[in-house]
Amino acid sequence: MAGRLPISDNFMFGRVLCNEEVCRGFLERVLGIEVGDIAYLNREQVLQPAVDARGVRLDVYAETDAGVVDVEMQANPHAAPGRRLRYYQAGIDSGLMDQGAAWRELRDSYIIFACDFDWFGAGLPVYTFESLCREDPTLSAATGAVWKILNARAAACAPTEGMRNLLEYIRKGAVAPGDRLVTAMDAEVSTANKDRKWVGSVMTARDLMEEVRLDAQEQGLAEGRAEGIAQGMAQGMAQGMAQGMAQGMAQGMAQGREEGRAEFAARMAALAGRLAEEDRAEDALAAMADPAVAESLFQVYGL
Repeated sequence: MAGRLPISDNFMFGRVLCNEEVCRGFLERVLGIEVGDIAYLNREQVLQPAVDARGVRLDVYAETDAGVVDVEMQANPHAAPGRRLRYYQAGIDSGLMDQGAAWRELRDSYIIFACDFDWFGAGLPVYTFESLCREDPTLSAATGAVWKILNARAAACAPTEGMRNLLEYIRKGAVAPGDRLVTAMDAEVSTANKDRKWVGSVMTARDLMEEVRLDAQEQGLAEGRAEGIAQGMAQGMAQGMAQGMAQGMAQGMAQGREEGRAEFAARMAALAGRLAEEDRAEDALAAMADPAVAESLFQVYGL
């Protein structure tokens, strides 16, 4: 089917996990805990793909009996994954507590990034991050926040058959015989791809996102060019002023020799040097043009 979206597409991934049974199975397999009831907090956003104005677009954000979960399909290995996770965590935590609530009321939270690449380069199928003490790793800050990054490229090294099947499906779309979760996920993918109106809206949103990316890139290049031109002009003006100061100093020193004012020329040379260090080329030119200005600056710099 032309324009078929795989599970590794983040819009498709979000739609598939809007099936509560599939989402529960996915979370319990990845987290290794019972999840219970699921209340979606962004179902409408997932089912109506659009270019989001926010800095972070959440694929699946839901409340469960185990805590708040955010599940993301990451298509590209963006730089600084840890800081990206931190930013997602901040966005989640900011909405979890009412004013005046006790800290113990802050719910547990889980962020899961499903990736078809090895973001950390250690070859692990699953990376789990929690706040541990550097001096004594047996101690935990017990923040209640857990980050899990799945690496589909290392499916063969997965600790369980279920996780291996899940990662193989993310990586290749391969459905392991007898795996009910993966079979259900694939059925949701097939159903979603038959909804050509929804697939079309995904394609449109993706095209718009690409246009925004290219526009931002072009704007960045334009700003870079403008900044380069401005810097070049500033450097050129500075060099021109420096040359003017040098010529003026030479003329002044020559005049000083003719008039027997070698001391004045030396003071002017020292003043020009001090002003150049502080990027005060205009003051240097003014000093050379007006003896009164020069004398005032001599006093300022103790020359």
